[in-house]
Amino acid sequence: MNILLGGPVGGVGTDVRDRKLIRDHLEKNNKMVSTSSPRIFLAVKDVNWEKAGLVDSWKEWDSVHYDWGSEFDQYAPDWQSLGKAAFNKRLLSLVGEAHKEKPLSLFFAYLSGRWVSTATIEAINRMGIITVNLGFDDRHKYWGYKEGGLWTGNADIAKHFDINLTLQDPRDIRKYRLTGGRGIFSYPGGNEDSFIYRPGTEKKYPVSFIGKRYGLREEYVDFLKDAGLNPLAAGLDWPAGPVSSEEMNDIYAQSLLTLGFGFVGTSRTKTGLKGRDFEIPLTGTLYLTSYNKDLAECFREGEEIEFYRSREEMAEKVLYYKNHPEEAIAKGLRGRERSLADHLWSSRWKNLLELCGRDI
Repeated sequence: MNILLGGPVGGVGTDVRDRKLIRDHLEKNNKMVSTSSPRIFLAVKDVNWEKAGLVDSWKEWDSVHYDWGSEFDQYAPDWQSLGKAAFNKRLLSLVGEAHKEKPLSLFFAYLSGRWVSTATIEAINRMGIITVNLGFDDRHKYWGYKEGGLWTGNADIAKHFDINLTLQDPRDIRKYRLTGGRGIFSYPGGNEDSFIYRPGTEKKYPVSFIGKRYGLREEYVDFLKDAGLNPLAAGLDWPAGPVSSEEMNDIYAQSLLTLGFGFVGTSRTKTGLKGRDFEIPLTGTLYLTSYNKDLAECFREGEEIEFYRSREEMAEKVLYYKNHPEEAIAKGLRGRERSLADHLWSSRWKNLLELCGRDI
């Protein structure tokens, strides 16, 4: 198994024509990466996972990171009239300064139409910098809603970026084609330096979950509680509250299984790939999540990952592995091996740079 940027060629995700479209576009605009050491500008706000999980995975390359933190607030009353323009002015200024100091090869962003203007993207394009945008919520937020005459999702900005990476569902590539964007489907990845394997740690919890409390999550966690399986739930709006990165890794190491929810938003049926699908296996703890056929292409079910298709099956598997801990530990380690081999963000970025012309 070798899951690379772009997904299964010829499948429902990115195929040869998408990659050729991007290559032809970059060559036509003389924007292929020709240096042996590309320089990357990362426009990524750290909300809870982005710095450790995404930004730090670029550590192998020379990069400049802009995290605007609380400097700009997209929910402020004057966002459309003042805030958005101020943010774009600041972003463009920083990109220009970084490019003047030492030429940039890529502008890598995790932005939506609510944040970035098409004029800003085009201004960066005119600098000769390859523009790349990440779409993690395209399953349900590609269009979003109209605000100021534009879509808040990626639908209006996609065609202005040289490359768009969509990571939630391979079928979302069709949305980019529909709106004139050059898109690639890529499976998400994980950063091995942020999700730590701690061998020999005592397994205090049969199952744990870390993440915000909403949708089906509370219902499923309560179902495990009612079954006497004592799950530990931590994160925003849970009684245990949010945890630090260190505490998160402690909990994963102390858990026999870690629970995942592949449902999109509050849906009970719609699923999409999540970053945690590839991050948690790096810790060596067996990952149990709702069934997703796209994720099943990345890990071997029953050997490197476990899926549930109902609350009852979820509880049954937690109980089974509680009674067979050695089996859970062995499968968790196989999941870690698979992630290290095929599912690191750094490997995705190498393939992205290769697409842009870099000789790896």
